Amino acid sequence: MRRIKLGPRQTTYQTPFFNVYHSRADFGSFSKDYYVINFGPRGGIVAAKDGNVLLARQYRFLIDGMSWELPGGTIEPGEPLETGAARECLEETGVMCHNLKPLVVYYPGLDNVDNRTTIWHTSDVEISTGFTPKAEEVSEVAWVPLARAIDMVFSGEILDGMSVAGLLAYRHTLLQIAP
Repeated sequence: MRRIKLGPRQTTYQTPFFNVYHSRADFGSFSKDYYVINFGPRGGIVAAKDGNVLLARQYRFLIDGMSWELPGGTIEPGEPLETGAARECLEETGVMCHNLKPLVVYYPGLDNVDNRTTIWHTSDVEISTGFTPKAEEVSEVAWVPLARAIDMVFSGEILDGMSVAGLLAYRHTLLQIAP
């Protein structure tokens, strides 16, 4: 295979939350234009306690409805990935996670979405008493049995890519260490 020549990345649109850039790839006999939306890195956590996993429920525009999801979100510039994921979990659920273990890393798309996502898992959790989620972010927080959460993935009740990947990877990890 020939070496691909990549043109410079040129920002075509920018907001405080994301930017879009364009680059052209020359394959020799043809070329392709790539328009990439860059949200920056994202992190999430599978917090587990007594056979349950922590989920947060919030409104999502693309499905025009409520969605159960793993806690997580955008990592701030300069913030360590693990610290950002723990911060997001605490902000959304009132649960502080310690001793995070890497679970899975993925990109939601490899041509047009630059949003590298890292998911950790832990059972070392500290639950805040009297926590009320911010209404503009999360409407409800629940500890859901892992088997039920996996059923929710396959029934289409959980559609968020980070949650699907995280829950399935976590279950896989448990199956690998089971006797």
